[in-house]
Formats: sequence, C-alpha cells, structure tokens
Amino acid sequence: MTKNQILILIEKEGDLSNRDLTGIKLTEIDLIGVNFRNCILRNADLSKSNISLCIFDGADLTNCKMDSSNLTGASFKDAILNGADLNFSFLPGANFFNAKMNRVNLLNAKITSCNFENSELNEAILQMVESSLSNFRNAKLNSADMKQGTFTGCDFSNAEIRNVTFFKSDLSGAIFINADLQDSQFIRCNLVAANFRSAKLQGVIFDKNTESRVKKD
Repeated sequence: MTKNQILILIEKEGDLSNRDLTGIKLTEIDLIGVNFRNCILRNADLSKSNISLCIFDGADLTNCKMDSSNLTGASFKDAILNGADLNFSFLPGANFFNAKMNRVNLLNAKITSCNFENSELNEAILQMVESSLSNFRNAKLNSADMKQGTFTGCDFSNAEIRNVTFFKSDLSGAIFINADLQDSQFIRCNLVAANFRSAKLQGVIFDKNTESRVKKD
C-alpha cells in the first residue's frame, strides 16, 4: 500500500490491523488511536509522528523508527520491537507487556509509568531515560545500558539485570526484590530507600558512598 492509500484508510476506518506495511514511511503525521494490531512494520519509519493511544499489540516492529514521536498511552503487548529506534520519544503510560525489545534504542526517552512486565530488553539502550514509577517485573535487561537514567520508584522485582553498569542513575525507592543482578555495578547512584531484599548479588559492585545505604535484607 502507498502512503496516500494508508492515510485514506485511516481517515475512513482508523484500522490498519493485520496488514503488511513493511518499510512504510509515515513520518510527521497525526496517527492518534490508529489500530496497528498484528501489523508487519519491519523497517518502517514512524518518526516525529503523534502515535498516542495507538494499538500495536502483536505487531512486528523490528528495526522500526519511532524516534522523537509521541506514543503516550500506546499499547505494544506481545509486540516485537527488536532493534527499534525510539530515542527522544515521549511514551508515558505505554504498555510493553511481554514485548520483545532486545537492542531497542530508548536514549533520552520519557518512559514514566510504563509497563515492561515480562518484556525482553537485553542490550537495550536506556541511557538518560526518565522512567519513574515504571514496572519492570520479570523483565530481562541483561547487558542493557542504563547509565544516567532516572528510575525512581521503579519495580524490578524478579527481573534479570545481569552485567549492567548503573552510573549516576537515580534509583531512589526502586524495588529489586528477588532480582538477578549478578556482575552489575552501581557507581555514584542514588539508592536511597532502594530495596534489594533476596536479590542475587554475586559479583555486584557498589561504590563506597552508596553501599552502606543499600537495603539488602
């Protein structure tokens, strides 16, 4: 389908579910509330667009570009976003439950109050994100880049966060109950009221300024 055909269909129905839109370019346009459920959007370009409240449940967005876009309240349940680019995007309240997001780029993104429960974010770029009060329960964040991020009040219970360096990250009030943090580092981080009860801490490094304030039991 061409871009014009898609825009006409959106205007008439607002439903693009189950379509193959591989490589489509839909940049700098208003797509509020469009249904992309189960779409194939591999290598598509949705950057600088308003995608708030859209439904991408079950969609394949591998290597999709959505940088600098507004995705407020969008739903990506069971979606594939491996290698997707969402840097500088605005995503408060978005739902990524059980999504595959390995190597996703969320540099400088605003992901406050998002749901990443059961998602895969291995080797993801989460540097300088604003992610207060987000849910990462049971997520996999192995080897992710989480430097200089704001993760205040986030729930990482039962998550896998191996081989991650937290540097100058705000983790105040974060919950790491039963999390697997093996071989990770916490350097110059804010860990006030962070809870590490029953977490796996083999090989974990806390710098001297924060170790005494860590609640491990």
